[in-house]
Amino acid sequence: MKVAFASKDGKRIDAHFGQCSSFSIFELKEEKYRWLESRTVHADSDTDEHDIRVARRVESIGDCTLLFVSSIGNDAVKQLMKDGIMILKVEPESEVIPQMDGLLNLLRERPPLWLVKAARRAGEWSD
Repeated sequence: MKVAFASKDGKRIDAHFGQCSSFSIFELKEEKYRWLESRTVHADSDTDEHDIRVARRVESIGDCTLLFVSSIGNDAVKQLMKDGIMILKVEPESEVIPQMDGLLNLLRERPPLWLVKAARRAGEWSD
């Protein structure tokens, strides 16, 4: 499954979803993970409506199953949930790698139902 992080520097979760200009994308597969890429969001103009800004960001991570973010607005939450992307809100400035390590540990041990559902949706989990 692909995991997105709202991150300016790729190392910390340090951006509000609506103002995020890039997402760090990881792949979690077979009890390991790897960094795939950094995705830059098309620059917003002062005339862009809020819905357009949100849609642009949702589209940029549309193939991801999970999103880690420090803050996010209700409109974005609704759109992401509609698109099947699960949101994990964490403390601002949380580091990306410990979050990925935590996901691995959850999957190895006794994964919570939300994580099992996300893995199933991504085709990474079978009964």
